[in-house]
Amino acid sequence: MVVNVYATSATVEQCSRNELLAFVNNFLRANFTRIEEMSSGAAYCQLTELLFPGKISLKKVKWNSRNEVDWIGNWRLLQTAWKDLGVKKGVPVERLLRSKFQDNFEFLQWFKKFFDANYDGHQYDALQARNGEPLPASWTLSSRSVPSKSFVIAKNNSFITSAKKNPFSAGRITEAGKSSVPNTATLQRKHELMIQELKANVVELTKQRNFYYDKLRKVEMLCQEAEGSPTVSRDEILVILYEIEEGFAIVDQESNQEPNYEKSGQIDNNDSKGNAALQFEPNISETF
Repeated sequence: MVVNVYATSATVEQCSRNELLAFVNNFLRANFTRIEEMSSGAAYCQLTELLFPGKISLKKVKWNSRNEVDWIGNWRLLQTAWKDLGVKKGVPVERLLRSKFQDNFEFLQWFKKFFDANYDGHQYDALQARNGEPLPASWTLSSRSVPSKSFVIAKNNSFITSAKKNPFSAGRITEAGKSSVPNTATLQRKHELMIQELKANVVELTKQRNFYYDKLRKVEMLCQEAEGSPTVSRDEILVILYEIEEGFAIVDQESNQEPNYEKSGQIDNNDSKGNAALQFEPNISETF
């Protein structure tokens, strides 16, 4: 019987990208290097078949197709199997097909928890199960490198022919090759700096995502606690919405001083309607 799991900030273990890729590669004997490669749905089909043998016909899975129609077919196989198994998890196919990192990263994080809850530890030869099909295939690299190599060879061959007619051509090419060496080192340094900057952006965006997700989770818990009551405290929701991230302070633009209220908002119990209300400085809305 399937064990359903539900993803919240409190229940989903925050695995890193490398940990998730290692999880998939170890169980499937695969060679995934990017989270975005999971967007074809093929890996999820086999991982589900690993958990629940016979629930997905691996003969129908398109392992290394570059056609989006085949990817959609893989996701349909998965959805059909999950429906039969009773898995209570919607699959955001349209978002996953875009091959964006964040969407596929979040879905794989949930699936890792689902897998851990349902795996019974039995042995499984993933490579044999898919008849030795590599996953993913190396076409991503080969299809791009082979044409460029053949083009270079053709170009060099034509140049060699012309070099026999014009001896000065080889000299010009040699000089160009020498001048390109320092440029390569400079480009490599620029790429390293770009990678460092992108990694820092990912860390910051992940932190912000978790911060706002926690807000939604608090509102959800507040609503759950109020079951049986027709209303939910407006003030408690506002306090959650106006919580400020730790280490962040809002400064009054006119006086250059911090407003006189706490991070979570200050409540005034004497408003005209007799209800508690959050009081903020006039410029706070602009800051948010």
